Amino acid sequence: MLDLIEDIRRRAEITPRLTAVRFGDDVVTYGALDEAIDSYRSVMDRHGMSHDAAFHAGLIHCMPGLTRIDGAAERNRVMSDIVAWLGRELGGGEGRRLRAVS
Repeated sequence: MLDLIEDIRRRAEITPRLTAVRFGDDVVTYGALDEAIDSYRSVMDRHGMSHDAAFHAGLIHCMPGLTRIDGAAERNRVMSDIVAWLGRELGGGEGRRLRAVS
């Protein structure tokens, strides 16, 4: 997950207005996502939580539509798809088949 967070930060520095993720009516740029993750990182650090938690909190902050997904299994599937999409360039190739998250 740290590789993914660093990739988001790098992309935010280069192209902050580029869309990172689109889900329903929610759209978040790399810049906004990086800013949200960074702001939640300090909160999570104070409470002894991981950077993974900061990533998820930042993503949900930027994309409130994720909270309206019915059922834990479906919500987990969508979150996994988003992580795969964001990490598609990081080597594993798992997100390469994914074109959009719906």
